[in-house]
Amino acid sequence: MAMIPDLERRWKQFDELGEAEVRKRLAAGIYGEPNLHAAREWLDYKEQQRQLDADADRRSSSADERRIARSAKNAAWIAAIAAIIAAIFAIIAFVFR
Repeated sequence: MAMIPDLERRWKQFDELGEAEVRKRLAAGIYGEPNLHAAREWLDYKEQQRQLDADADRRSSSADERRIARSAKNAAWIAAIAAIIAAIFAIIAFVFR
């Protein structure tokens, strides 16, 4: 995002202060008009970034869950095939004893 140098300087200051301090200063009415708008935009930006990060985490988590479910399904198929083979051997052993 290309910013005007003054706005970029303000955002760097906000980064140094952190969200909690910027919110506290906003609530206390410390910021004048230019800083007021910049602080609100910065906080909105931070919230959007947090939501994007959360969405990415959810997508990653869903992919992991699908991979685990696929592995469990494959293990179940292997167990079922092994049980069928064991049953066949048991029948053969019973017939030819």
